[in-house]
Amino acid sequence: MNSPNLKTFPFTEKHFQKFRKELNKAGSFDSLMLKKGALKRQGGMKYICLINDIQEYKRRHLKGIYATLWNMYDTEMPYVFWSNMYEILLEHEAKSA
Repeated sequence: MNSPNLKTFPFTEKHFQKFRKELNKAGSFDSLMLKKGALKRQGGMKYICLINDIQEYKRRHLKGIYATLWNMYDTEMPYVFWSNMYEILLEHEAKSA
């Protein structure tokens, strides 16, 4: 499987900066995903959430700097979207180091 890249997901430096701040504040990727409704805990286990109302998810979580991502967000599984962003962020930070 190919890694996600900026050609497929055109995230900007501003997206990366915001996402990095959110990650730092949350403490981990999974903690951030719990806050963003992409993961849920049940019985000590973590599960990927399915979102029935994509438009409502966008209204709640793709605002501010993320509002520019509305057109490319088209999944019922927000974890997939955010994990692609996270993977690209890590690659971006490694190249910038």
